[in-house]
Amino acid sequence: MADATSPQSSATQRRTTSTISNASSSTNTNIPAAQHASTSSLRLLLKLPAILTILLRVAIWPLIKVLNILFTPKEFDGVDNSVNADRAARAFVGMVRKQISVVRPVIANLDRAAAGDDNDVMEQYNEPSCPFVEKGYSSTMDEIAQNNTISNPHNPLLLIYLHSPLHSQGTKFIDNYLCHPQLLKLLNDNTENNVVKCFGASVHSADGQRLRDMMEVTSFPFMALLSVKSRSSSTNNNNSNNISMELLLRLESTQLFTIQPSQITTYLNTAITRHAQIIAEETARRLQREEDARLREEQNREYQEALLADQMREMERNEQLERERREREEAEERERLEMAKEQSRLEDAQRILDESGGEPPVGTKVGVARMRFTLPNGKKVDRRFRSVDTVEVLRAFLTLHLEETGVEIKNFGLSTSFPKKSFGEEDNKLTLEEAGLAPQAVVMVQDLDA
Repeated sequence: MADATSPQSSATQRRTTSTISNASSSTNTNIPAAQHASTSSLRLLLKLPAILTILLRVAIWPLIKVLNILFTPKEFDGVDNSVNADRAARAFVGMVRKQISVVRPVIANLDRAAAGDDNDVMEQYNEPSCPFVEKGYSSTMDEIAQNNTISNPHNPLLLIYLHSPLHSQGTKFIDNYLCHPQLLKLLNDNTENNVVKCFGASVHSADGQRLRDMMEVTSFPFMALLSVKSRSSSTNNNNSNNISMELLLRLESTQLFTIQPSQITTYLNTAITRHAQIIAEETARRLQREEDARLREEQNREYQEALLADQMREMERNEQLERERREREEAEERERLEMAKEQSRLEDAQRILDESGGEPPVGTKVGVARMRFTLPNGKKVDRRFRSVDTVEVLRAFLTLHLEETGVEIKNFGLSTSFPKKSFGEEDNKLTLEEAGLAPQAVVMVQDLDA
């Protein structure tokens, strides 16, 4: 019984093991498929908002067109609309002027009022002007940027006032603070001197909302004094996007109603004065830098001029030395040529004289021509020649004789008085007999260079 049962148990165990293996293999195969399905679902869910947004835009586009036709933009709508921004600024200025007319602050005769002459002040009352600009924020910033020039690189300060018409204390602040005589005088004086630009806006306008977001205003009324600086030194790119602002003073609702109007004037005046001092120091440093640069440039120019003068003198000296050297070489060359020419002339004369056979022997009667030469200095030279000798032989003899006696005559002429006749270079080949100088003659020697 034990032997019969044992094979059956083994077979059962093998079937059980095979089943477990197949189940494990099936489970391992299903795990990646499940992961892939979950990833695809996640991707579809991520794309679903974008798809819904596109469909929503397509669906509401006709509705937006219909609403634009039915509800046209109002006069103060649009942040980048300069016309509407200027209109909103003029509306704000008109409101402030109206409050000034109601409050009637006395500014023109504050000195007399301090002296106690109230009647005269009231009789001569002049309504002060509104210091706020009648332009939008972008136009105001462009105007401030245009003031940044090379001669005046500092922009005016910018005073911003944001007014909330729905605020319960908004009108009170304008009446008691903005229309206060000292504050109005301070703002008007600095505005006229282009030290401060005052910009005011209602938070219900586009510029007001823009400044509210930019300055992170949470309570009203709001007032801030800003220093406007240009990011680029180029004066041709005057754009409000190329400027940066630094906050000098910030006053909000909780602060404004706890201090007196005169104290606000003191705060503003202190900030403006301190900024003016900083500007003066920067201007002084800039002028000092420009003066130092000008002095360096002038010194550099003088050095360059002196260097150029030295170079010109050196060049002229070198040219003079070179010219003298060339002249010296040319003189030496001329002297050498003259000496060579003179030596050649003497050698030619000696050769001609040697070829003629020399002076005839003493006592020869036939074929002899006796010559007497009268020199320019009055001396007379006698010599006998052959009748067949040429005039050229006479010149050769005179050339050698003048050289031996040290008479400085290089170019000479020959002539006779009886008969009067001159002998030139063309007569050199004539014999003495043909020239009429035989058997005797007196020949005059002339210095042609004298």
